[in-house]
Amino acid sequence: MSPKPQIGRPRDTLADGKILRAALTVYGQSGWAGFNLTQVAKEAGVGKSTMYSRFRNRETLLIAAFEHLVSEHVPTGDTVQDLLLDEIEYRLDLYFGQFSQAVRRIFVEMSSSDQPVITKIHSITYDQPISQLRNKLWKFKQAGIIPYDQSITRLLDAVEGSVLMRAFSLDPANVDCFKTEFREYAESVVEDQLSLHRDLHSDHKRLVS
Repeated sequence: MSPKPQIGRPRDTLADGKILRAALTVYGQSGWAGFNLTQVAKEAGVGKSTMYSRFRNRETLLIAAFEHLVSEHVPTGDTVQDLLLDEIEYRLDLYFGQFSQAVRRIFVEMSSSDQPVITKIHSITYDQPISQLRNKLWKFKQAGIIPYDQSITRLLDAVEGSVLMRAFSLDPANVDCFKTEFREYAESVVEDQLSLHRDLHSDHKRLVS
């Protein structure tokens, strides 16, 4: 038996991706206050019916867009150095990548908004991945590879803070040049933090001996 002919236009299989990318662009430009499905549909070049058949409201859409943005990243590395390098390069790609405006805006609005959707997205893009990284670093600490008196929290604060400060303070005229130096910058941040603790640990041992 031959298949029944499809009625109406075929579903646009590329629409989801276009909508999610457009949502990040619109949010980056306008923030939560200016974010709406009409603007996203216009940016994506799709009809409103296509939009509403996939996303029932703007909250669902923006959460889905950020989930898609960070969905493929899992902290990886066989050493402490490799884990931290992977994290820094991943963050640099987010903060200076195609949707950098959207990612940075989440940090700004998180500090000044009580909207549950902003809290949810901040958790997706930052809290949850950092929790995964923290758990992996704790395994190194439990194995004695990270010294018992080294704080994982302060280590991550220093690393994440360094990258975030660079993203927000770098002169736009220097961004293109900096993008070619991501690996070098990541290596210097990791070495600074790990060597600093090694030096402090050695000084402490000398003082108590």
